[in-house]
Amino acid sequence: MKEWERWSEDEYCLYVNCREGSPLWSLLADRTQSDSAEVWKTRIPAFADLIARWSRWGFVALFAGKEWPPPHISGQRVPDGDVESVLSDPASWQFHENPTRVIAVALGERDISELEPGM
Repeated sequence: MKEWERWSEDEYCLYVNCREGSPLWSLLADRTQSDSAEVWKTRIPAFADLIARWSRWGFVALFAGKEWPPPHISGQRVPDGDVESVLSDPASWQFHENPTRVIAVALGERDISELEPGM
C-alpha cells in the first residue's frame, strides 16, 4: 500500500503541494477547489496544524521569499522556532498579484515514506 492511500485529503493535498514547492495560498486553493479567499480561510486552521506537526518532524519546511518563483528556490528557510508564528499570520496565506512576501511549503529533509498514520 502506498503511504498516501492511508492519508486524509488534507494530508495528500499538503504532500502534493510540498512536492511542487507551492505558496500557502495555492495549497488552500487546491484543497477547496475555489478561488475565493473567504473560502480558503476555512481551511487555514487545519493546514496550519498539519504543517506545524510535519515541520517539527522534518517532513516539510517553510520558505519565505520576496517574490515568485517559489521561495524554496530564491528565499530563505523559515527557522523552526518561527514556523508557528508564520503560520498564525493571516498574511502568510494571502494571494497577492505582485507579492513582496511569499511563504511556500516544500518537502523537508526526512523522507515522507517514514510518515505514519496519525502523525
